[in-house]
Amino acid sequence: MINIKTKRQMVSSTLCTWLIVFFAVDAVDAVDTLGTVACEGRYTHHLQGVCRDGQGSLFWSFTTALVKSDVEGKVVKKIEVARHHGDLCHVAGRIYVAVNYGKFNDPAGNASNEVIVYDARTLVETDRYKTPEVKHGAGGIAFHDGKFLVVGGLPDGVQENYLYEYDMKFVFKKRHVIDSGWTRLGIQAATFADGKWWFGCYGNTLLKVSVDYEVLGRYQFDCGYGIEQAPGGGLLTASGVCNDAGCSGAIDHRLTQTMIGKQIVQPLTRIGFGSCIKQQNPAPLFSDILKYDPELFLYIGDNIYGDSDDMAVLRAKYKVLGEKVGFRKLQESAVVLATWDDHDYGVNDGGAGYKQRVASQQLFSQFWNDVPDSPRRARAGVYDAHVFGPPGKRVQIILLDTRYFRSDLKKAERRVGGPYYPNDDPQATMLGAAQWKWLEQQLQVPAEIRLVASSIQLVPTAAGQETWANLPLERTRFMKLISKTKANGLFVISGDRHWSDFSRTTSDVPYPLYDFTSSSINQLHARGTPTVNPHRLLDRTFHQENFGTIDIDWSGDDPKITVSIVDLNGQQQMSHTFHLSELHPRSELPGDK
Repeated sequence: MINIKTKRQMVSSTLCTWLIVFFAVDAVDAVDTLGTVACEGRYTHHLQGVCRDGQGSLFWSFTTALVKSDVEGKVVKKIEVARHHGDLCHVAGRIYVAVNYGKFNDPAGNASNEVIVYDARTLVETDRYKTPEVKHGAGGIAFHDGKFLVVGGLPDGVQENYLYEYDMKFVFKKRHVIDSGWTRLGIQAATFADGKWWFGCYGNTLLKVSVDYEVLGRYQFDCGYGIEQAPGGGLLTASGVCNDAGCSGAIDHRLTQTMIGKQIVQPLTRIGFGSCIKQQNPAPLFSDILKYDPELFLYIGDNIYGDSDDMAVLRAKYKVLGEKVGFRKLQESAVVLATWDDHDYGVNDGGAGYKQRVASQQLFSQFWNDVPDSPRRARAGVYDAHVFGPPGKRVQIILLDTRYFRSDLKKAERRVGGPYYPNDDPQATMLGAAQWKWLEQQLQVPAEIRLVASSIQLVPTAAGQETWANLPLERTRFMKLISKTKANGLFVISGDRHWSDFSRTTSDVPYPLYDFTSSSINQLHARGTPTVNPHRLLDRTFHQENFGTIDIDWSGDDPKITVSIVDLNGQQQMSHTFHLSELHPRSELPGDK
């Protein structure tokens, strides 16, 4: 398990280069902490694989050089080796390297390859094993439970991959066929981690495979330069660069999907949320967010103002956001999750018609550093969900995607709030069929509190502006889904509006449905609230820089939840407290008949 203090050193963030890698376990009961590890030196050929020995050493295969370093990347020993030394793994004091001598990816299957074994302490060669069964070329190797898997190249067009199993003496046992679909030139790197086989393919494909060789997932993630089990769980993934100065290599520690919820194991008590960041403008509010010290922070859209079909423009704007000191510090100190709204999606008020939505999603996953096996790397849309905390005090976070699948909106004469009118077409969708199916499943996941993040407001029905009310059948569907799934403890947070607003409705829901809007972190509109909200909970809204806070008091029999809007001075400008029992149908409350 990973406690919150440790997690705050391990936050998975593109911009947090102070990642912690634990080289404990195995024979040495010690913990070394370090940042992203770069291997010292430059090499003639590119990186092919990495592994570790569990005693503070890393091993790097640079095609014609085998390198041993300490956990900071300082070279301890290196030797020249035959081309092509590929991926490698450590087993019982030995380094096993998959080596190919030619005809890699040959359609006729005439590759020449073997596994060469080195002493991990001295890098002295100890054994060689021929692997003629790997007929298209040995590229990767991994070990688990007394067996080696050797993997490698494939001719173009093959719609599956082959895993060649050997015992400890390298007696061939079986060829396993996995239904992976096409991967460019086969598989480059392999490891066993978190109870699964992982295979890094050429290009940007990662395969996760069960111990029974069933493909569990295919993800857009580049780890063809090497992949290794990380101590304590997760993956070490390698990257490499070649230029006129030579080739270099580095590794990063990355969490996996099952580890995200384990970053916070005690009951969640402080959650922050916010929206709308003009990336080029100062964002002093981050100082107040850091003072609040959230355990979890949710970015719920318009995290940059990208507004472009050019991914280079979006990438540059993400870079500006990522360089903000307050943003980086929050990445380091809290678990951070994100979804998008229209401006970081790429087009104002955009929906499914945005032509660059696939590329934009890939950029989103890169910037927010989605874990290698995140479902968002395997499917369309950035919707996601996680559960934090122990049984009886679980908080489920559901991040919706209100952009990728959304049908065109109905436009007419502009009103105060905007040009949009309700569209009663039953074919029009907010979430799309796949996301609706997923949401129904998520609402049945055990949890005491369910926090649904919608980038746009769900409860308000103000005329003209962009809300769920523009697709009223979809809004009603959401309400009824709460009843259908018996999803108690649910409330909504939203952003987008450039002012903060609290809303509540009792229509079409089994208990009052709250929608707490926080906007903006630094993108302000000078005007007042332009629209009437018939579901407004308080007699005011707030229009200056702000973020939202959710404080959960688990101490009593009926947990208490307080949602507040906090300004640049750290002062609460709006606040509402309710008990968890309010988010249950009366007939289900304790003592009710």
